[in-house]
Amino acid sequence: MVSSTDDQTVIKVNRFLEIFVDYAQLGHYLVEFFTWMKYIPSSVASWKRRAEERYKESSDLFVGLFREVEDRIVMAFIRYSLPPRSPMM
Repeated sequence: MVSSTDDQTVIKVNRFLEIFVDYAQLGHYLVEFFTWMKYIPSSVASWKRRAEERYKESSDLFVGLFREVEDRIVMAFIRYSLPPRSPMM
C-alpha cells in the first residue's frame, strides 16, 4: 500500500518512467538507424549493457508489484470465501 510520495515504490516507478521517456524518444539512439548494432556484444557496447540492466531492474520491479497484488488477492479470497471452521463432532 502506498502511503506517500516518499514511498520507495513511488520513487522506483517514477524513476522507471523517467528512463522510459528517455528511451522512447525516436532517433535518440543510433541502434534505431543502424540495426546491425543490436548484434554487438554487451561486453563491448556500454549502451547495450545499460539497457539490459535497466530491463532487468524494471522487470524485477513490476514482477514484484504483480506478485504482491497476486498474494493479496489470494489471501483475500481465502479469508472471505472459506466458511469458518466448525468444531469436529
